Amino acid sequence: MSSKFTIVVPTHNRQFRVTSLLRSISATAPESLAKIVVVDDSDRSTDLPDRTNLNVEHIRISSRVFISRAKNLGWNMASTEFVYFIDDDNIVCNETFTPVLREMMHGPKIGALVPAVLYKRSPNLVWVYSTPLSKDRWKHDLIGRNEPRNKQFEGKLIRTDALPNACLLRRKALEEVGGFNEALAVNSSAELAIRLQKAGWSTYSCTNAFIYHDVEPPGRLGWWATHGIADPERVYYEVKDWFALMRFIHSEERFFKFRAAIHSARFILPNSLAYLVRGGPRRWKLLARLANGLTEALVEEKHNRTLL
Repeated sequence: MSSKFTIVVPTHNRQFRVTSLLRSISATAPESLAKIVVVDDSDRSTDLPDRTNLNVEHIRISSRVFISRAKNLGWNMASTEFVYFIDDDNIVCNETFTPVLREMMHGPKIGALVPAVLYKRSPNLVWVYSTPLSKDRWKHDLIGRNEPRNKQFEGKLIRTDALPNACLLRRKALEEVGGFNEALAVNSSAELAIRLQKAGWSTYSCTNAFIYHDVEPPGRLGWWATHGIADPERVYYEVKDWFALMRFIHSEERFFKFRAAIHSARFILPNSLAYLVRGGPRRWKLLARLANGLTEALVEEKHNRTLL
């Protein structure tokens, strides 16, 4: 089996982030990296920086397709055995590639591996080690989130039920399950992980591999909602995607709409506060898009059931 892999980077209006990511890949990528596919649906077309030691394919899309569609476009441009999806707001290091490739090569039934994620601006602080579903399956447990690095959780394979931020996937597994579900425009990684598991593939966090998430660390009010604050359209789809995922997980549960509405308050309320406090001139647009997503998710719940 070849260990060649392709990196897929979906991006929207974050050229500076992509430039930083490519710079870090240029400094650390192993010889087994075949190419990088940047799928760019930014509002304005811009050129990527020259990286003479990297084979970069820049796919420009004139209208916005959002993350799940961009990932599918990217991995279908790859011919390698493995595909490493990396969000544009990350920085890789010497421990990002080799550990997950080694584990994948030695585990033929492993479909997906996620590196442990640290904060770039606070490297000893954990963004997350792994994200298994909680016992009641209404949320994900974020192992190690916002805590100092803990050797108890490192150097292991830990089951995960989501593939956030960055993940190495086996192309055969992607083909078998049909890739990312584009009905979930923004957050489709958890639904993909569950479909992989149902198809007989394992999904793990590989915590001897690391990547650095270049986002605001905890501290200032609203730090958790900076992605949405910068992108109101994303807010709308994040809400709808969450309800669709929960319907997929709780397909037979009675009073689903009522229970989902109650559980959604875990993120609806704090995000609303963050938009009010830090949204600036777009705060009302952010709140409107959140309300639209919530209303449509509840009204169209019967339709959402058919999407998955």
